[in-house]
Amino acid sequence: MRIGFIVGKDDEIYDDDYLYNMTPKKYLQHGELNTDVAIAMTIKNGYPDITVDIILPKEITLERLKKNKVNFILGYDCINQIVEDPYVKKFSGKSGHNKLKNIYSNKSAKVFPPIEFLDFIWSKDKYLTKFNQKKIPITKTITAQSKTINVNKIMGSIQRNNWKEFIIKPVGGTIAIGVERFKLSECLKDPLIIQNYFNEYKAQYDKFLIQELIKGFTKQGEIKMFWINGEYSYAVNIIDGGSYDNYHVLNVKNKKVLDECKKIGKNTINALPKIKVGKKNIVPALVRTDFTCCLNNKTPSPSNYFLNEVEHQDAGSYVNNENITYPYVQVMADTFVKKAHELVEAGF
Repeated sequence: MRIGFIVGKDDEIYDDDYLYNMTPKKYLQHGELNTDVAIAMTIKNGYPDITVDIILPKEITLERLKKNKVNFILGYDCINQIVEDPYVKKFSGKSGHNKLKNIYSNKSAKVFPPIEFLDFIWSKDKYLTKFNQKKIPITKTITAQSKTINVNKIMGSIQRNNWKEFIIKPVGGTIAIGVERFKLSECLKDPLIIQNYFNEYKAQYDKFLIQELIKGFTKQGEIKMFWINGEYSYAVNIIDGGSYDNYHVLNVKNKKVLDECKKIGKNTINALPKIKVGKKNIVPALVRTDFTCCLNNKTPSPSNYFLNEVEHQDAGSYVNNENITYPYVQVMADTFVKKAHELVEAGF
């Protein structure tokens, strides 16, 4: 069986001399082996019956993807295209974004998860609305459309919610790009503060989310929980160190907190759109659910944790940290091989 792996990570170095030495230099980002390529190389080395096709972002074409039975996106999806533009010239700008999305949307491209599932994950406003309907705890959110932004209306909603501090983030963003925090008192004195923010980002993003600033992000950090083939696998606690690339990675030590997040996470997994192939529902290879505390800035307790974000199989794994011992690369290599067989047998 021939399996494609669309790679492109450059921020998740995997320290394995054996894999590094066998990996062609073209797949090393800045001379480093990253987890996405490490997974593909692990399969190439350990599964002689599998032909592995490692696809760099610049090599993505419909014709290339058609050659494989299944293609897994591990390092370059439509969100990466926005954030890293113009990393790949042919996918630059909105026309490039649409070009990439059209390739991934084509059924003959055999991309998994399919574009319908990915669209749901990429659209935070969509999944927050659905999860709220399913009684999954989320923080209250105001959505603003780029084409119809009304700063006065937004400020009125913020005042009614009594948010002294709040954040604005673009839908479809990642790694905290475009995420900014504001004080209500300052914005009331000068509404141009908010208007200038939207002027800077509205050409790039179609929607924005406005939420109360949750102070627990700094104090309790964020718990990122990994569900491999629909089952809990491991979790990490990310403590903010003051910037995107300055943070601490810890194990989750509070069992009550871990159990509460597991419960919310399982409900979230069950609420995700079903992926039907033939007559069979196929579970995603990996989903990451992110949680923090505390809902409505209440007193810290396990019951006040809430779902913040959901990511698909190209999410950061944090296994390049000395505190995390989960054998992520080997487990995901095995999972992708089994998932490919499951998909082909179902008629993918």
